[in-house]
Amino acid sequence: MISEIDPRGLIAKNLSAHSQMQVFDSEGLGRLKARTRTFESGSYVFREGLSFADYAFVISGHLFRQKQNIDGHRQIVSLIIPGDVVNPENRFVNNLDYNVVCTERSIIAFVQKSEFESLIDSHPSIRLALDIITTAESRQLREWLLNISARSARTRVAHFLNEFAARTKLRGLSDGLRFSLPMSQEQIGESVGITPVHVNRSIRSLVESGLIKHTNRRYEIVDLNAFRQAGQFTERFLLVDDLPH
Repeated sequence: MISEIDPRGLIAKNLSAHSQMQVFDSEGLGRLKARTRTFESGSYVFREGLSFADYAFVISGHLFRQKQNIDGHRQIVSLIIPGDVVNPENRFVNNLDYNVVCTERSIIAFVQKSEFESLIDSHPSIRLALDIITTAESRQLREWLLNISARSARTRVAHFLNEFAARTKLRGLSDGLRFSLPMSQEQIGESVGITPVHVNRSIRSLVESGLIKHTNRRYEIVDLNAFRQAGQFTERFLLVDDLPH
C-alpha cells in the first residue's frame, strides 16, 4: 500500500532530535511516498550481503541487527526501535554487513532510494540529522563493546535494560521506568554475550535486590539511581546533536 510518513510522527521526531529541522523539512518528510509492509516476529527485513535499494523506517515494533558466524553463533549488535532508520548507511553502500530481524510483529515503511536522497540533497538539516544518527550509533556500538568485554553478567544485563529504558523515554515510547521489552532471555543473552541461564540469574538478582520488578517481558525500575549504578550506566552516549553545549 502507498501511504505518507506523518511529519509529526516518530520519524520526524527522531531526525529533529539530532538537527534543528524547520517546517519545510517536516513538510518534505510528509510528502514522501512509502510502501508499508508488516513483518511477523522472527522475520528478516534484510539479510547480510544481499543488495537492497530502499530506505527502511520503523513505524511500529522492535528489531535488532545481528551478526552470525559460520558455526551459527549469533551476536546481536544493536536494537532498532520505532522511529529509527533501519539502514542509514544506505547512502554509502548497496548491501548490509548484518541481518535485521524482528523481535515482534513490526510495520516498516520503505522509501525509494532516489526519492529520499533527493530530499536529503534539498534539505541540509535532514542530511545532518542522518550523519549525526550514524555518529550516535557508533557511540552506542562502542558502549556495547565495553559492556560485553569488561562487565559482569549482572552489570551487563542491568546496562542493557537501562539503555532500552532511556532510549524509549527519549523517543516518547515509555516513561523510562516502565517498559515492555519484546525479547527472549536468549536474545538478551545474544546482546550482552552471556547464556540465557546467566540472563535469568542476573534478572532474578536485580529483582531480589529491589531494583526492578519483572513479569514476563514487562519491567519496572523501582530505584532509578541505584539501577543505573548497578549497570554502570550513563545516558551521555545516547545524547548526540548538532547544538553547542
